[in-house]
Amino acid sequence: MKRIVSTICSTIIISALMMSSAWASPIASWDYTVDGAFISWATTVGTSGDYSSPVQGITTNVADYKYLAYDLDAGVPVPPGTYAEGYSKLSWGDYVWSGPGPVYSQVPGASLSSIGITASSGTLITDGPASLGMQLYHDNNVILGGSIQLESGMVRAILALTPSGFPPLPVFSTTLDFLFFETPNGTPTESDVFVLLNPEVTEETFHYYGVDYVFSFGGSFGLIPDAYLALLGLPAGSVGWITTENALTTHDTFVSITALPTPEPTSIILMGLGLPGLFGLRRHARA
Repeated sequence: MKRIVSTICSTIIISALMMSSAWASPIASWDYTVDGAFISWATTVGTSGDYSSPVQGITTNVADYKYLAYDLDAGVPVPPGTYAEGYSKLSWGDYVWSGPGPVYSQVPGASLSSIGITASSGTLITDGPASLGMQLYHDNNVILGGSIQLESGMVRAILALTPSGFPPLPVFSTTLDFLFFETPNGTPTESDVFVLLNPEVTEETFHYYGVDYVFSFGGSFGLIPDAYLALLGLPAGSVGWITTENALTTHDTFVSITALPTPEPTSIILMGLGLPGLFGLRRHARA
Protein backbone atom coordinates (compact mmCIF):
# COMPACT_ATOMS: atom_id res chain seq x y z
CA MET A 1 0.00 0.00 0.00
CA LYS A 2 2.83 2.40 0.86
CA ARG A 3 4.40 1.66 -2.51
CA ILE A 4 1.15 2.50 -4.30
CA VAL A 5 0.74 5.80 -2.38
CA SER A 6 4.35 6.74 -3.10
CA THR A 7 3.88 6.06 -6.79
CA ILE A 8 0.69 8.15 -6.87
CA CYS A 9 2.45 11.05 -5.14
CA SER A 10 5.40 10.82 -7.50
CA THR A 11 3.12 10.87 -10.53
CA ILE A 12 1.30 13.99 -9.31
CA ILE A 13 4.50 15.81 -8.29
CA ILE A 14 6.21 15.13 -11.61
CA SER A 15 3.10 16.27 -13.46
CA ALA A 16 2.94 19.44 -11.35
CA LEU A 17 6.58 20.23 -12.08
CA MET A 18 6.02 19.75 -15.79
CA MET A 19 3.01 22.06 -15.74
CA SER A 20 4.62 24.75 -13.56
CA SER A 21 7.70 24.92 -15.77
CA ALA A 22 5.49 25.72 -18.75
CA TRP A 23 3.34 28.22 -16.85
CA ALA A 24 4.41 31.80 -17.64
CA SER A 25 5.26 34.12 -14.77
CA PRO A 26 4.41 37.86 -14.96
CA ILE A 27 7.23 40.34 -15.54
CA ALA A 28 8.04 41.89 -12.16
CA SER A 29 9.14 45.38 -13.24
CA TRP A 30 9.38 47.61 -16.30
CA ASP A 31 11.37 50.70 -17.23
CA TYR A 32 9.05 53.23 -18.86
CA THR A 33 8.92 56.60 -20.59
CA VAL A 34 5.73 58.61 -21.11
CA ASP A 35 5.74 61.62 -23.40
CA GLY A 36 3.34 63.66 -25.49
CA ALA A 37 2.87 66.63 -27.80
CA PHE A 38 0.08 68.83 -29.11
CA ILE A 39 -0.32 67.76 -32.74
CA SER A 40 -3.38 69.84 -33.69
CA TRP A 41 -5.56 72.57 -32.21
CA ALA A 42 -8.54 74.84 -32.90
CA THR A 43 -9.27 78.42 -31.81
CA THR A 44 -12.32 80.34 -30.65
CA VAL A 45 -12.49 82.16 -34.01
CA GLY A 46 -12.96 78.96 -36.01
CA THR A 47 -9.40 78.47 -37.27
CA SER A 48 -7.28 75.38 -36.78
CA GLY A 49 -3.62 74.48 -37.04
CA ASP A 50 -0.96 71.84 -36.58
CA TYR A 51 2.83 71.48 -36.80
CA SER A 52 2.92 71.89 -40.58
CA SER A 53 0.31 74.68 -40.72
CA PRO A 54 0.55 77.13 -37.81
CA VAL A 55 -2.49 79.29 -37.11
CA GLN A 56 -2.67 82.94 -36.10
CA GLY A 57 -3.22 83.43 -32.39
CA ILE A 58 -1.59 80.21 -31.14
CA THR A 59 2.11 80.70 -30.44
CA THR A 60 4.63 77.85 -30.68
CA ASN A 61 8.40 77.79 -30.22
CA VAL A 62 11.09 75.78 -31.95
CA ALA A 63 12.49 74.82 -28.54
CA ASP A 64 9.22 73.02 -27.78
CA TYR A 65 9.26 70.87 -30.93
CA LYS A 66 8.60 67.14 -30.40
CA TYR A 67 9.22 64.18 -32.72
CA LEU A 68 7.38 61.10 -31.47
CA ALA A 69 7.95 57.72 -33.16
CA TYR A 70 5.66 54.81 -32.33
CA ASP A 71 4.77 51.27 -33.44
CA LEU A 72 1.18 50.80 -32.22
CA ASP A 73 -1.73 53.22 -32.44
CA ALA A 74 -4.56 52.29 -30.06
CA GLY A 75 -3.25 48.72 -30.12
CA VAL A 76 -3.10 48.49 -33.93
CA PRO A 77 0.31 48.08 -35.64
CA VAL A 78 1.35 50.98 -37.88
CA PRO A 79 3.91 50.98 -40.72
CA PRO A 80 7.57 51.09 -39.62
CA GLY A 81 8.85 54.62 -39.24
CA THR A 82 5.49 56.14 -38.26
CA TYR A 83 5.87 59.32 -36.25
CA ALA A 84 4.07 62.49 -35.22
CA GLU A 85 5.36 66.05 -34.95
CA GLY A 86 4.06 68.66 -32.56
CA TYR A 87 4.88 70.93 -29.67
CA SER A 88 5.09 70.42 -25.93
CA LYS A 89 3.68 73.94 -25.35
CA LEU A 90 0.98 76.20 -26.85
CA SER A 91 0.42 79.84 -25.88
CA TRP A 92 -2.30 82.40 -26.71
CA GLY A 93 -3.75 85.79 -25.75
CA ASP A 94 -1.76 88.39 -27.72
CA TYR A 95 -3.85 88.53 -30.92
CA VAL A 96 -6.94 90.78 -30.84
CA TRP A 97 -9.58 91.90 -33.30
CA SER A 98 -8.54 95.22 -34.84
CA GLY A 99 -10.99 96.10 -37.55
CA PRO A 100 -13.57 94.97 -40.10
CA GLY A 101 -13.04 91.72 -41.79
CA PRO A 102 -12.36 90.67 -39.03
CA VAL A 103 -8.65 91.34 -38.85
CA TYR A 104 -6.57 90.14 -35.93
CA SER A 105 -3.27 91.77 -35.06
CA GLN A 106 -0.62 90.99 -32.49
CA VAL A 107 -0.20 93.13 -29.38
CA PRO A 108 3.51 92.96 -28.42
CA GLY A 109 4.10 92.35 -24.73
CA ALA A 110 0.55 91.19 -24.00
CA SER A 111 0.09 88.62 -21.25
CA LEU A 112 -0.17 85.02 -22.47
CA SER A 113 -1.80 81.89 -21.16
CA SER A 114 -0.31 78.53 -22.09
CA ILE A 115 -0.62 74.77 -21.74
CA GLY A 116 2.23 72.31 -21.84
CA ILE A 117 3.38 68.72 -21.43
CA THR A 118 6.35 67.41 -19.44
CA ALA A 119 7.66 63.89 -20.09
CA SER A 120 8.31 61.40 -17.29
CA SER A 121 10.23 58.14 -16.87
CA GLY A 122 10.93 55.60 -14.16
CA THR A 123 10.12 52.05 -13.10
CA LEU A 124 6.72 50.36 -13.01
CA ILE A 125 6.07 47.42 -10.70
CA THR A 126 3.54 44.88 -11.97
CA ASP A 127 0.47 44.98 -9.72
CA GLY A 128 2.21 47.70 -7.73
CA PRO A 129 1.35 51.36 -7.07
CA ALA A 130 0.86 53.81 -9.93
CA SER A 131 3.90 55.83 -11.05
CA LEU A 132 4.12 59.39 -12.34
CA GLY A 133 3.16 59.75 -16.00
CA MET A 134 3.39 62.81 -18.21
CA GLN A 135 2.53 66.09 -16.52
CA LEU A 136 0.05 68.58 -17.99
CA TYR A 137 0.44 72.19 -16.92
CA HIS A 138 -1.57 75.36 -17.51
CA ASP A 139 -0.17 78.84 -16.92
CA ASN A 140 -3.56 80.53 -16.42
CA ASN A 141 -3.22 84.31 -16.80
CA VAL A 142 -5.61 87.20 -17.47
CA ILE A 143 -5.50 87.80 -21.22
CA LEU A 144 -6.79 90.58 -23.46
CA GLY A 145 -10.54 90.71 -24.05
CA GLY A 146 -11.46 89.72 -27.60
CA SER A 147 -8.22 87.84 -28.13
CA ILE A 148 -7.93 84.58 -30.02
CA GLN A 149 -8.04 81.70 -27.55
CA LEU A 150 -7.52 77.97 -27.57
CA GLU A 151 -10.77 76.03 -27.93
CA SER A 152 -9.72 72.39 -28.39
CA GLY A 153 -6.78 70.23 -29.26
CA MET A 154 -5.31 66.80 -29.80
CA VAL A 155 -2.41 65.32 -27.86
CA ARG A 156 -0.36 62.43 -29.20
CA ALA A 157 0.78 60.40 -26.18
CA ILE A 158 3.34 57.56 -26.24
CA LEU A 159 4.41 54.91 -23.75
CA ALA A 160 7.67 52.98 -24.11
CA LEU A 161 8.03 49.86 -21.94
CA THR A 162 11.18 47.80 -21.40
CA PRO A 163 10.67 44.80 -19.09
CA SER A 164 13.65 44.08 -16.85
CA GLY A 165 15.83 41.44 -18.48
CA PHE A 166 13.76 41.27 -21.68
CA PRO A 167 13.72 43.08 -25.04
CA PRO A 168 11.74 46.35 -25.23
CA LEU A 169 8.15 46.28 -26.38
CA PRO A 170 6.89 48.21 -29.42
CA VAL A 171 6.10 51.82 -28.50
CA PHE A 172 2.43 52.25 -27.62
CA SER A 173 0.63 55.40 -28.75
CA THR A 174 -2.79 56.98 -28.57
CA THR A 175 -4.42 60.38 -29.04
CA LEU A 176 -6.14 62.37 -26.31
CA ASP A 177 -8.91 64.56 -27.68
CA PHE A 178 -9.79 67.50 -25.41
CA LEU A 179 -11.87 70.67 -25.21
CA PHE A 180 -10.61 73.77 -23.41
CA PHE A 181 -12.86 76.38 -21.80
CA GLU A 182 -11.63 79.83 -20.73
CA THR A 183 -14.24 80.79 -18.11
CA PRO A 184 -15.17 84.35 -16.96
CA ASN A 185 -12.96 85.73 -14.18
CA GLY A 186 -14.30 86.93 -10.82
CA THR A 187 -16.97 84.21 -10.51
CA PRO A 188 -17.21 81.03 -8.40
CA THR A 189 -16.49 79.09 -11.61
CA GLU A 190 -13.54 81.14 -12.85
CA SER A 191 -11.13 78.19 -13.12
CA ASP A 192 -10.43 77.11 -16.69
CA VAL A 193 -11.58 73.65 -17.69
CA PHE A 194 -10.09 70.83 -19.77
CA VAL A 195 -12.51 68.10 -20.82
CA LEU A 196 -11.22 64.78 -22.14
CA LEU A 197 -13.52 63.60 -24.93
CA ASN A 198 -12.18 60.04 -25.32
CA PRO A 199 -11.32 58.72 -21.84
CA GLU A 200 -11.59 55.14 -23.08
CA VAL A 201 -8.14 55.41 -24.72
CA THR A 202 -6.43 55.66 -21.34
CA GLU A 203 -6.32 51.86 -20.90
CA GLU A 204 -4.92 49.13 -23.11
CA THR A 205 -4.34 45.36 -22.87
CA PHE A 206 -1.35 43.57 -24.38
CA HIS A 207 0.14 40.05 -24.41
CA TYR A 208 3.80 39.46 -23.62
CA TYR A 209 5.65 36.16 -23.13
CA GLY A 210 2.53 34.19 -22.25
CA VAL A 211 0.89 36.73 -19.91
CA ASP A 212 -1.82 39.35 -20.53
CA TYR A 213 -1.24 42.78 -19.01
CA VAL A 214 -3.21 46.02 -18.73
CA PHE A 215 -1.56 49.42 -18.53
CA SER A 216 -3.70 52.37 -17.57
CA PHE A 217 -3.57 56.06 -16.78
CA GLY A 218 -7.34 56.55 -16.79
CA GLY A 219 -7.42 57.25 -13.06
CA SER A 220 -5.53 60.47 -13.71
CA PHE A 221 -8.69 62.32 -14.74
CA GLY A 222 -11.58 63.17 -12.44
CA LEU A 223 -15.22 64.12 -12.88
CA ILE A 224 -15.88 67.76 -13.79
CA PRO A 225 -17.75 69.47 -10.89
CA ASP A 226 -21.50 70.01 -11.37
CA ALA A 227 -21.19 73.82 -11.33
CA TYR A 228 -18.96 73.70 -14.41
CA LEU A 229 -21.18 71.15 -16.13
CA ALA A 230 -24.09 73.59 -15.81
CA LEU A 231 -22.01 76.62 -16.85
CA LEU A 232 -20.55 74.99 -19.96
CA GLY A 233 -23.47 72.75 -20.91
CA LEU A 234 -21.41 69.59 -20.49
CA PRO A 235 -23.03 66.17 -20.10
CA ALA A 236 -23.01 64.38 -16.76
CA GLY A 237 -19.99 62.15 -16.31
CA SER A 238 -17.59 64.44 -18.22
CA VAL A 239 -13.98 63.93 -17.08
CA GLY A 240 -10.91 66.12 -17.19
CA TRP A 241 -9.34 68.66 -14.86
CA ILE A 242 -9.75 72.30 -13.83
CA THR A 243 -7.03 74.92 -13.31
CA THR A 244 -6.78 77.78 -10.84
CA GLU A 245 -7.10 81.34 -12.16
CA ASN A 246 -3.94 83.50 -12.17
CA ALA A 247 -1.71 80.56 -11.29
CA LEU A 248 0.47 77.86 -12.78
CA THR A 249 -1.35 74.55 -12.25
CA THR A 250 0.32 71.19 -12.86
CA HIS A 251 -1.87 68.15 -13.38
CA ASP A 252 -0.08 64.84 -12.77
CA THR A 253 -1.10 61.75 -14.68
CA PHE A 254 -0.26 58.32 -13.28
CA VAL A 255 0.60 55.05 -15.01
CA SER A 256 0.03 51.56 -13.64
CA ILE A 257 0.41 48.04 -15.01
CA THR A 258 -1.32 44.87 -13.84
CA ALA A 259 -1.14 41.23 -14.85
CA LEU A 260 -4.48 39.65 -15.68
CA PRO A 261 -5.38 36.50 -13.72
CA THR A 262 -4.41 33.22 -15.37
CA PRO A 263 -6.24 29.92 -14.83
CA GLU A 264 -5.24 28.14 -11.64
CA PRO A 265 -3.32 25.03 -12.81
CA THR A 266 -3.74 22.94 -9.64
CA SER A 267 -7.04 21.33 -10.55
CA ILE A 268 -5.85 20.70 -14.11
CA ILE A 269 -2.71 19.03 -12.77
CA LEU A 270 -4.63 16.74 -10.44
CA MET A 271 -7.41 15.83 -12.82
CA GLY A 272 -5.70 15.95 -16.20
CA LEU A 273 -2.27 14.57 -15.31
CA GLY A 274 -2.71 12.67 -12.06
CA LEU A 275 -5.45 10.37 -13.33
CA PRO A 276 -3.32 8.72 -16.02
CA GLY A 277 -0.94 7.67 -13.25
CA LEU A 278 -3.81 6.18 -11.28
CA PHE A 279 -5.05 4.27 -14.33
CA GLY A 280 -1.54 2.87 -14.81
CA LEU A 281 -1.49 1.72 -11.20
CA ARG A 282 -4.87 0.01 -11.63
CA ARG A 283 -3.62 -1.92 -14.67
CA HIS A 284 -0.51 -2.91 -12.73
CA ALA A 285 -2.63 -4.19 -9.81
CA ARG A 286 -4.73 -6.31 -12.15
CA ALA A 287 -1.60 -7.85 -13.64
